[in-house]
Amino acid sequence: MGRPATGQTKVMGFRPPKPLRDEFEQLAAAEERTPSDALVEAMHDWVKKKRRQYEAAGDGVVPTS
Repeated sequence: MGRPATGQTKVMGFRPPKPLRDEFEQLAAAEERTPSDALVEAMHDWVKKKRRQYEAAGDGVVPTS
């Protein structure tokens, strides 16, 4: 997955539990991926899942901020 130019996207920060972070970093390294790239993929997957759930509920409306 391509990476946007520096400064074009908002930086997000969070603190996952250490065991989760450690396993995540090991898996990303095993696939020769950066943690950032793996997180972006996970976010895309989660958004797709949630959109399908809202569409299946019948209203087709996805909440926005």
